[in-house]
Amino acid sequence: MKTTAKVALAFAVMLFAWRMQAGTDSSAATIRSVSVLGAGSTLEVEVVASKPIQPQAQTITGPDRLILDFPNTVPDTKLRNINVDKGELKQVRVGKFSSNPPVTRVVLDLKSAQPYQVFPAGKTVIVKLAAAPAGQTQPNTTAAAVPPPAPAPPPRKVEVSFSNGKLKIWADKATLAEVLTEVHHKTGAEVTIPPGAGQDPIVTDLGPAPAREVLAKLLYGSSFNFVIIGSDNDPSQLRGIFLTSRQGGSGDSGMSYPAVQAAQVREVPDQAMSTPETDNPPEAAPTNTEPEMAPNQPAQPEEQTPPQ
Repeated sequence: MKTTAKVALAFAVMLFAWRMQAGTDSSAATIRSVSVLGAGSTLEVEVVASKPIQPQAQTITGPDRLILDFPNTVPDTKLRNINVDKGELKQVRVGKFSSNPPVTRVVLDLKSAQPYQVFPAGKTVIVKLAAAPAGQTQPNTTAAAVPPPAPAPPPRKVEVSFSNGKLKIWADKATLAEVLTEVHHKTGAEVTIPPGAGQDPIVTDLGPAPAREVLAKLLYGSSFNFVIIGSDNDPSQLRGIFLTSRQGGSGDSGMSYPAVQAAQVREVPDQAMSTPETDNPPEAAPTNTEPEMAPNQPAQPEEQTPPQ
């Protein structure tokens, strides 16, 4: 009878051990260490395992705590809870949450809700806590790349407006070429300027006023001669702005043209095409030393000596 009882007890112990062994997955990772790093308001909790691990994080209130579950893991028998009491972290607790399937849970007991970031890196997982600004809570998210802010657009150097025949030009260290390009875009007028010219920066604030008046003020005193052409039907509109260099050159008359309308351009004589003066003056008519005979008078007969 006693022998039968002993055999039954031995069988029960063996069955219990077999069940315990069957409940533990041999492929499960082992959580080997849990440690707290850092100080002050910024703390880090480092979890190291025997195999790569991926945590599942969640926050719970009342009291506030951050929970990290590690599926398919078992805790090392040497792990102990950690009393921290630094910043907003009170303590870290670790233990087996489930046997089948095996899950290890790490709990961060907090003094108040905190934003956090989770950085999984193979066998190591780091949880970073950062104190939230006063009166503000931030959402808890895993670490993600934040795109840099877009660069601010460069400040404008020239602004041109054209409405009802009134032109306004504002420039701050813009070149004359840039200003006239904006005038072309706003008015549709054709702009001709010598290649490579108009690169000196200018500062001006003109108008709103009639377009030809504003352009004349802009170009007066510059190193260019200019012609401003208006529309045949509407003098307030612009059709063309033509600049030539004062230094002269091919096709450059060296003359300053007034601001005129298109209808008047045909009436302005091209002074550059006037007949040039010759280098050699005309030859003077030859002079006679003897007096000329008066016209229409008969020649006087030679005086004859009367006979003696």
